[in-house]
Amino acid sequence: MKRAIKFKLKDGRAVTIRPLRADDYDAFAKFHKEFAKGPGAKWAWMYPERPMPEKEHMLKDWSNKNNLFIGVFDENKIVGYAQIRKLMGHPFSARNAMTATSILEKYTSNGLGAKIRSIIEKWAYENGVHKLEAETFQKNTRSIGNLLKSGYEIVGISHDAAFIDGEWHHEYILEKILEK
Repeated sequence: MKRAIKFKLKDGRAVTIRPLRADDYDAFAKFHKEFAKGPGAKWAWMYPERPMPEKEHMLKDWSNKNNLFIGVFDENKIVGYAQIRKLMGHPFSARNAMTATSILEKYTSNGLGAKIRSIIEKWAYENGVHKLEAETFQKNTRSIGNLLKSGYEIVGISHDAAFIDGEWHHEYILEKILEK
């Protein structure tokens, strides 16, 4: 993804989707803080106690050609965020990539998740990715439903992956093969 995309939500609002850049760090920090206070945070590893990554670390990730980090902007405010990272730890797995998406609650159920996934998938095809991977907690039914609708399959489960609200939660492992 090289340029910004204007996208009209189902509720009529218009947002801009584009790659994150260095001058977006402060806006991203505000998004992170707001998202962490919302109901989806505990299901997305962006909880209030998790510190915001250092600016240098984030900018290094954002500029890495093996990653794509995009922000969804309502004017100058980030309201959604997604990433895809090629798994570069081993030469045989470099054509696999991990994806993640977080959207502020009042922007969900407006077609934004599907649009973000289509952008991520297009980038994956253009960058030689063979398999997309995602993980989500069992009670994150919105995420699971959206991923399944987008062609992902549940391929595994990590039992008792997190202790949330006084109980253990499983995490589903999902995959989508891009080339058959």
